[in-house]
Amino acid sequence: MDNGPSQKMKFKLKIVVGGFITLCFLILAIRIIYISCFAQINGMKYSEKAYSQQLSSEKIKANRGTIYDRNMVPLAQSATVWTVSVAPNEIKNESEIEKIAIKLHEVFPDVAYEKIVEKCKAKTKYEIIKKKCEKPEHDKILSFIEKEKIHSIHLTDDTKRYYPCQDLAAHVVGFCGAENHGLLGLELFYDKELSGTDGKVVTVQNGRGQRMPYNYEAYHPAKNGYNLVTTLDANLQQMAQKVLETHCNYRKPLNRGLVCIMDATSSEIMALAVWPGFDLNEPFQLPDLDKFPKIADAETKQDALNMHWKNKAISEVYEPGSVFKIVTGSAALEENLMNLDHIFHCSGSVKVGPKVMHCWKRAGGHGTQNFKEVFINSCNPAFIAMGAALGPQKFFQYFKMFGLTSKTDIDLVGEARPLYIPESKLGPVELASESFGQSAAVTPMHMLKAFSTIMNNGCDNGSPHLMNQIVDENGNTIKTYKSRKTKQVISEETAKKMKDILVAVVDGIDNKGTNASVVGYKVAGKSGTAQKLSEKAKKGDDSKENYVPSFICCVDCNGHPYVALVIIDSPTYPSYEYYGGVCAAPPAGEIAKNLINYLKLPPEYSDEEFEKLFCSTPKCEGLSVQSARDKLFESGFKNFEFIGEGDKIESQMPLSGTRVNKNTKIILYTQKISDDDKITVPSVIGLNQDQANHLLANHNLNIQISNSIRKHGRVMSQTPEPGTTVLKGQIVEVNFVMNDDNHD
Repeated sequence: MDNGPSQKMKFKLKIVVGGFITLCFLILAIRIIYISCFAQINGMKYSEKAYSQQLSSEKIKANRGTIYDRNMVPLAQSATVWTVSVAPNEIKNESEIEKIAIKLHEVFPDVAYEKIVEKCKAKTKYEIIKKKCEKPEHDKILSFIEKEKIHSIHLTDDTKRYYPCQDLAAHVVGFCGAENHGLLGLELFYDKELSGTDGKVVTVQNGRGQRMPYNYEAYHPAKNGYNLVTTLDANLQQMAQKVLETHCNYRKPLNRGLVCIMDATSSEIMALAVWPGFDLNEPFQLPDLDKFPKIADAETKQDALNMHWKNKAISEVYEPGSVFKIVTGSAALEENLMNLDHIFHCSGSVKVGPKVMHCWKRAGGHGTQNFKEVFINSCNPAFIAMGAALGPQKFFQYFKMFGLTSKTDIDLVGEARPLYIPESKLGPVELASESFGQSAAVTPMHMLKAFSTIMNNGCDNGSPHLMNQIVDENGNTIKTYKSRKTKQVISEETAKKMKDILVAVVDGIDNKGTNASVVGYKVAGKSGTAQKLSEKAKKGDDSKENYVPSFICCVDCNGHPYVALVIIDSPTYPSYEYYGGVCAAPPAGEIAKNLINYLKLPPEYSDEEFEKLFCSTPKCEGLSVQSARDKLFESGFKNFEFIGEGDKIESQMPLSGTRVNKNTKIILYTQKISDDDKITVPSVIGLNQDQANHLLANHNLNIQISNSIRKHGRVMSQTPEPGTTVLKGQIVEVNFVMNDDNHD
C-alpha cells in the first residue's frame, strides 16, 4: 500500500511553494523598484548615489582675465598652479604611505608629516595636501611619482592671481581671495566678467574608486574670463605714487594722502594713488604705524586692514574748504549776479545772522578787491557775499548740477554718498558756510568731477570711470565704455573766465609764482584748507587732525584738459604748516610738471620769462678745445671748465641738449672720466635758494629750480638724492616750498 503524498497534495504543495516564491520575488521586485526610484539616503536617491559613486568629476579651473592699463601693461594676471591631493583608496600599503608622507613633507615643510599620514589613511575618495602649489614644487612631485610609480598622488590644475607691478594702483586694481574671486577694487567690481566659467572632466570609476580607461571619459572645457583694459596709465600712476610718497613721508599725515589724475574731456581716471599703498601679492600685511597712525584705533586686525584697503578717493567724505569756491564763483558769474569788475570789501570778518564769520586774514582783512583778486586771496567774506546773492534756491541748483548731491557712479565698489544741507534747510548761516566750502562733505572724486566740468568748457561728460574695454582672450571686443549724454552746467564763456582766474591763482600775487607754479606754463588751480569741524569739537582747536589741505589743478593740452587733485590728510610736520597752498600745492606742481613733460607740451613763455629761462646746452663732444670754447660763447654760456690735458672733448656735463640757465657751469672732459671726476651730492633740504646755490657750487654741481622762476622759502626735495655719486657739473634739481602768506 502506497503511503506517499497523493497527486492532489503534490499539486497543492506546488501551488503553495510557487506562490511563496512568487510572493518573495514580487516583494523583492517592489523593494528594488522602491530603492531605485523612491528611497533616499541623506536626501539623495539610491539610484543617484550609485550613479555618483560610479562617476568621478574633476573641476577644470577657468583662467581669470587679465587686467591691463591703457597701453596693455598687465596689472593683474593669472598663472597655472596645482592642487596636490592623495587618493587613500589607491594607496597600496603602509610602505607607500611612508614614502608619500616623507616626500610631501619635504616639498611642503609647513604641512606636518603626521598630518599627511593621517590624510593617507582617511576613508575618503581624496584628501587635499596643498593648494596653490607653484611649478618648482609641482616638478619635484611629478618626478617622484614617475620614479616611484606611485599613482595615488594627484596634481590638479588651478590658477593663482599675480600682480606683476606689485603696489601699482593697489587701491584701484584690488585683489582676489583664495577662491580667485575679487575682494577689492576692479577685481571685485568686474568679478563676473573676469571670472569665466569652470569646466570639468567626468570619468567612470570601479568599485575601488579607481579610474576606468579613458574611453569612459567626458571632457567639458573651461571658458576663460574676459580681459579688462582700463583707463589707467602705468607711467602716470607710477609718477603719482612717487610724488605722493615723497611728500607724505615729509609731511607725515595722520590719515593718508591721495593723488588722482583724470582726463576732463572723457572722465577717464588715468592715475589714482593712495598712500600708504600695499603689495597686491601680499595684501594682508599692515603698514607701519608711522605711515598710517589711525589704524592703531582699530579693534581687530581685520578692521585695520579694512581701513588700509579703503579707497580714499571714493569712500571717505571731507569738507573741501576753499577748493569748493570754484563752484560758488562759477554760479555767481553764470547767473550774471557779478562780473570780473565786481568790487568786494573785506574787513576780516562778516556777520551773518547771529554768527560772526571770519576770513583767514582776520587782522584788517583784504580790503578792496575785484572778482579775480578774491580767488587769489581766497577771501571768505567775498564768497559769503556770492552765496547770499545766489540765495538758497540758485545755490542748491548749482550744487546739484555739479553732481554734489548723488554718487558719481564710478565703477568701483564702496563709493560714499555726499552729506549736505538740503535746500529747505539752507538758512543764512548754512548758506554762508557752504559758500566757502564748509558744512557740506563730498568725496575727493566729487570735487575732481566738479572741477573737470569747469575745465571742460562747462560741460559734464559723465561719470568718472576706469573701464575702457572688455575683450576676450582672442582680442575681440565684448564691451566698450559708453559715456552718458553730455550736460552743459555752465556756459563756455563762464568756464573760460573761471579758467583764466584759476591760472592767475597759480601765478600768484604780482605773478611771483606759487608752490604749484611750473615755469613757462599756464597751470590753473585752487588750494583748500578744510577744517574738520567734528574733529575740532572733539579734540580742540590745536589738534593736528583738524585740517585737510588740498590742491586741485589743470594742465591744458591743446584744448584737452587734464586735472589732478592732491590731498594730504592731517599733516603733522612741521606742525605749523597745514595749509593747502604749502602742503598740497608743491606735489600738485610736481604732478603738473610731470604731466606737461609726459604730454610733450610746448612752453608758453612771456617775454619777461623767456629772458630768465633756460636754453639748451650745445653739443661739444668731438670738438677741439678751442672750437668748444667758441661754441659755448656763441650759445651764451660763459661759465665753463675744461678737465684733462687732451685736445678734444670726450664728454660734457650737463649733457648736450639739456635745458639749463645760462649761468650754469659746463664741465668739459678732454680725458676719460675717472673717480676723481665724481662727487657725492650734498643735502640742500631745508636751505633757502642762496644757501643751496652756494653749497652746490662749492661741490662743482649746478642748481636748477624746477617749480618757479623766483623762489623765497626752502628746499623741500632734490634730485639726485643726497649721497648719490655723480659727475662734476651734474644738475641738481630742487623743489622749493614757499612760506605762503595765503593761509588756504
